[in-house]
Amino acid sequence: MKRTVSVIISIVFTGVFAASAFGQATKIGWIDTGAFGDEKEGVTKYINALKALDNEMKPRVTELQTIAAKIKTISDDLQKMQSNPAIPVDQKVALQKQDEGNSLQRQYDFKKKEYDAALETRSGAVLGPVSDEIGKAIQDFAKQKGYVAILDINALAQANAILALDSTANVTKEFIAYFNTRPAATTASSATPNKP
Repeated sequence: MKRTVSVIISIVFTGVFAASAFGQATKIGWIDTGAFGDEKEGVTKYINALKALDNEMKPRVTELQTIAAKIKTISDDLQKMQSNPAIPVDQKVALQKQDEGNSLQRQYDFKKKEYDAALETRSGAVLGPVSDEIGKAIQDFAKQKGYVAILDINALAQANAILALDSTANVTKEFIAYFNTRPAATTASSATPNKP
């Protein structure tokens, strides 16, 4: 019995020392990918892609905002009509406004679905290549700097998967500077594979 306990204790100590030795040799960093879109300190290429996407979608957004404003105006008008008991409500006018509001709501819902679908498609086309390039650059950065792993702290935070965090492992700014200063030829060649 004593021998079994001593074997278990030695296995535990071996495991602790191995983990400690492994921890010293292992270099792990984390990047806050949410910072990539920061106007002042983010990834320039990503910010430019976001702006291009915003500009492309702006007419649709403006159209949705215009329809929403009309719906709100109609709703406010109907509330005013019903809120003053001293003034009789013209039922015909009220019904016309309700019909107009319902029609605009259906139009808004349809156009919102179109917008969402277009945004998803265009996001993939506009941001996808830049995101792929950033992913490859993170791999290059990790190899160059000797990291065995770089974690996406933004994704981990959204999943509530962060229990403790060492701020000294934050390499976000260092990576952004690395990516933003890469020569155009390097980023272009890493984005497209060489063809024979």
